[in-house]
Amino acid sequence: MTTRTWADHDELEFDVVDVFTTTAFAGNGLAVVYGAESLTTQQLQALAREFNLSETAFPVPPGDVGQDVAVDADADYGLRIFTPETELPFAGHPSVGAAWALCRRGLLTPGRRGQLCRAGLVELETAGPDDVVWLTGRPPVVGGEIDPAGPLAAVGLGAIDQVGVTPVVAGAGLDFSYLFVRPGSIARAVPDLQQLRRLRTHGPELGGVVIVGWHDGTARVRVFTDDIGATEDPATGSAALGLGAVLVHAGLLAGDGTSTFTVRQGIEIGRPSTLYGEVRAQAGVPVQCRVGGTVVPVSRGTIAVPPRATSS
Repeated sequence: MTTRTWADHDELEFDVVDVFTTTAFAGNGLAVVYGAESLTTQQLQALAREFNLSETAFPVPPGDVGQDVAVDADADYGLRIFTPETELPFAGHPSVGAAWALCRRGLLTPGRRGQLCRAGLVELETAGPDDVVWLTGRPPVVGGEIDPAGPLAAVGLGAIDQVGVTPVVAGAGLDFSYLFVRPGSIARAVPDLQQLRRLRTHGPELGGVVIVGWHDGTARVRVFTDDIGATEDPATGSAALGLGAVLVHAGLLAGDGTSTFTVRQGIEIGRPSTLYGEVRAQAGVPVQCRVGGTVVPVSRGTIAVPPRATSS
């Protein structure tokens, strides 16, 4: 990534883009803020609260991702990702949207590029502005069976709604609880913020609850969480990555070779999104998951730098 600096650090440039959609004002909105590498974590969090989107991404040099993050020689740039509430170690739509925005500004050359985030190195593959951007997740992991009662209650559903696949925690960079439910249950789900927060006590790194309706290669998905400024996310790349691993684990996708699937999300909250999933498996075990989608620009401009916190 080409490093850009501004003589006047009273303002920072930004882009707002919609990710996993071909139409503006759909998909998942993302703010990408440039030149913020000298800001404190508190200032970055203040900017994320000001944009109040599900995530705000800050491209930085790889060495500025965090003191506890080892710099990888294959990293072309670093990315810090914030919800209005907290910093995330990794997230899908900020990774996809930031790579696209960096290429559009000429700060990143299209092709296969390494992005270093707090969870480690991930690979992005970009081409033209109208083409799908692909994100390869971290090595996928599928955990053991979980008690579905808590996650079901957190999204306003019960045991009668659950169907098919055994509920598990899985992820390829960020873990989620995956619950497969009846088709009619998807629209009936109503999240309970307090119960979603209680789930954190059992897994503080848990990204949220994913409910899935599966039919003929397409997943109708809703993702509920407690830390993005809203209880439902319109398009969740990290959840789609983990879903690929779950589908192989459950035998719904091939146990050898590469399979593809489609995720439809965000319909119930007026932000329809399309995510393309790809998973490679060997001997019944998922070994690599990718998620792809298109990105469209919405706005660009400048934003003031928040003041540094002063000790009292």
